[in-house]
Amino acid sequence: MWTAAGRDSKRTIWPFALAFFDRVRVVVAWCETREGFRHFRTDRIRKVQFVDKRYPRRRQVLLKHWRADRRNPGAIT
Repeated sequence: MWTAAGRDSKRTIWPFALAFFDRVRVVVAWCETREGFRHFRTDRIRKVQFVDKRYPRRRQVLLKHWRADRRNPGAIT
């Protein structure tokens, strides 16, 4: 379960990066629910369930598309 703004939600994500800030860590991932790139604070992750699936794309491809999407939001799906 993921907690966002006090609400629980269940997501299937494909994480490909971990970022560190002063007081928080963030998982960078493709979110199947939102069909887009999202950032998830690790301190808000309540439960993780690993599945026996592979990424839909290679990690390098996800990273490249995430970088492009940061420059032009919504252009890559």
